[in-house]
Amino acid sequence: MEALAHWIQGVVSDLGYPGLFVLIFLESTLVPIPSELVMPFAGFMASKGVFALPLVLVINSVAALLGSLFCYWIGAKLGKPFVVKYGKYAFIKAKDLEKTEAYFHKHGKMTILIGRFLPVVRHVISIPAGIAKMPLVPFMVQTFIGSTIWGSFLILIGYYLGKNWEAVAKQFKRVDLIIGVVLILVAVALAVRFYLKRRREKLAAQDTPSDPA
Repeated sequence: MEALAHWIQGVVSDLGYPGLFVLIFLESTLVPIPSELVMPFAGFMASKGVFALPLVLVINSVAALLGSLFCYWIGAKLGKPFVVKYGKYAFIKAKDLEKTEAYFHKHGKMTILIGRFLPVVRHVISIPAGIAKMPLVPFMVQTFIGSTIWGSFLILIGYYLGKNWEAVAKQFKRVDLIIGVVLILVAVALAVRFYLKRRREKLAAQDTPSDPA
């Protein structure tokens, strides 16, 4: 983690605003770059006068939105055909995709907004939203709001804490790590449960005698 933090600081220090934009863009995709190490450092640089705080805040919102839209596009263009073709090997049926689409049409706004504050989830949530073809405008609005709140919070921590930003950021990262591990364990448990349920259904279908002609 220490090496990653130094690398991130080096990218931001050496490349300036473009480096910050790229890191936040990637953080909003599947690339596991911790926002707790990027945004507070950018805020710290703004407190020193190296960056302009308003511009850092704008870069955060725009880069996060574009990164999320990129993943949404991947889900919309590549995700559903992939799941339809290969989902059967994981016992995923067409009706499961229909349920996902119905869920995002009904609860997508809140899911996307809350997902921006959750570790792991914030990196992947845009892809299932794309697969489900969640309406684009609500997706963009909720992503923009969530990313702006979360990123601005971290940036302002770095701005107002000055040299103490790193200690606080590390504490946030530890909490994020714990939450992330819990969410992954829950996801694995649900996946296993889903797999076993589908397997039982498949075995039951095979055992059911066909009607005589």
